[in-house]
Amino acid sequence: MKRIAALILIAALALALAGCGGKECAVPKTVATVDGKAISGTDYYDYLNMSFGRQVLPMMIEQQVLLNWAAKEGVPVTDKQIDQQMEMLKRDGSYDDQVESAGGVEALRSRYRELQARTNLGEKMYKFTNDELMTTYNNPRVKSRYVHGPRKRVAVILSTNSAQIEKADKAIANGMDFEAAAAKFADPMFMMSGTPKTFVEKGKGPEGLWKAADETKDGAVSKQFSFDLPPYGKLYAILKVIGSQPKLDLKFDKVKDEIKGLTALQKTMSDQDFQKKLEERKKKADIKIELPQYKYLVDQIKNPPPPMQMPQMAPNVKPGPAPKPK
Repeated sequence: MKRIAALILIAALALALAGCGGKECAVPKTVATVDGKAISGTDYYDYLNMSFGRQVLPMMIEQQVLLNWAAKEGVPVTDKQIDQQMEMLKRDGSYDDQVESAGGVEALRSRYRELQARTNLGEKMYKFTNDELMTTYNNPRVKSRYVHGPRKRVAVILSTNSAQIEKADKAIANGMDFEAAAAKFADPMFMMSGTPKTFVEKGKGPEGLWKAADETKDGAVSKQFSFDLPPYGKLYAILKVIGSQPKLDLKFDKVKDEIKGLTALQKTMSDQDFQKKLEERKKKADIKIELPQYKYLVDQIKNPPPPMQMPQMAPNVKPGPAPKPK
């Protein structure tokens, strides 16, 4: 699943570098000002290109190889399929967050095109028994998408120091944005991927977290509270309720096709045979890179270096005695 994580992290950047058309993807004239002096959108994207283009371009090319492969196999990615993916995200309650992290609706839809291509190919290549699909359905992380009680989605400011939470609470009361307060007052170890956001449900997870969410209205910020969270110990926090969902109970038969697609996607991520076929497709593809500084990437894409392996000690071999000084 590392491939999905990488896509999530840089999908928006890839679209920005490639240009995707439409109002949402237009390069802004100014991205920031410093003492009234503007930093242009063009300069911003030039820097992105210099810094990340070498990583982004091969990923975009691989995405197109997958899309071409799916089309050739008679299972092309369709707008209807992407619409369905967006509806599932809305049902899950994560759509708005993903739109924001991707950089816009079209960027998010583009990101899911590669995942859908893998899903389509996986469904054609693999056969799954009902027991296998049921195993996927019963995975706790998967099951929570389909079966859960009433729950709330919250953003949380966390710290091991209660004084920091008191400062955040006062700053928000004085008009500071919740996300800005999180960036300023939360412990950095909890802000590696931005402000933590999660669903909370009665009877699941820390009791104090649910109690604070249950007592707070949608859009409001809670009072300060604390809870225990191994291995961090006692944490102090405030939260903002950013959404609520009613009880959901989607039985296996209702979502069987969805589960089949998810199982197929996971299989393409772990199956070495699928990866070998993908590498062969890249070797045979007619790839032309128009950016002069990245033309050399064609050979690397078609002939990737073997993965690095950590050296291993020989089994049951003990080091001998140190040589005596002469």
